[in-house]
Amino acid sequence: MVKCPLCEFENEDGSLFCDQCKADLGAASQPAPAPVVSEPEPEVALAQAVAIATAEPIETAPAVAVADAPLIAEGQSASADAAAAAAPPSATSGVFAPGVTPKLVVLRGLKVNAEYPIYEGQNFIGRTDDKPVDIDLEDQEPPDRIWSSRQHACINFDNGKMEIEDLNSSNGTFVNRTRVYPGQKRLLNVNDVVQIGTVQMRVKT
Repeated sequence: MVKCPLCEFENEDGSLFCDQCKADLGAASQPAPAPVVSEPEPEVALAQAVAIATAEPIETAPAVAVADAPLIAEGQSASADAAAAAAPPSATSGVFAPGVTPKLVVLRGLKVNAEYPIYEGQNFIGRTDDKPVDIDLEDQEPPDRIWSSRQHACINFDNGKMEIEDLNSSNGTFVNRTRVYPGQKRLLNVNDVVQIGTVQMRVKT
């Protein structure tokens, strides 16, 4: 169990946020210890001072003017730009290859490893009630600890780009511990972790 540092609520292992007060349960960063600088022995310090005082001046090479500096050939720069432009988009850029159907895989919930495919267009996430949803999380949370809203968030998948948006949910939508506010669309990449209520899901292909 993971105890919340603020409200001392006992959370399940692997929790990112406190189920009681939503505080971040990540390990608090500890300040790095100050480096220990040892003073040199008096004899060593004296020897160093004498060596510095009697050292010969070092001749420095004349500065090279900017105009004389070698320039990168224009062909090289153009080739690099062309190679970057020709490279296919990767999943880390938020663009999925044509024909790929991404999915959300449950990391934390009542049914771990359950998979929810993401289809073209809008994919509503929440709990089925008076309004239908595409990703129903009703069976992923216990009846006495329901944090997901009926229509909690929406993932829009269009032309290989996947974005998530919060739909004014009561307890918020999080991507990699960062909250996604209503009206703010967040790009999703492979291996991003989405938290809806108490359910955590990873983006997979």
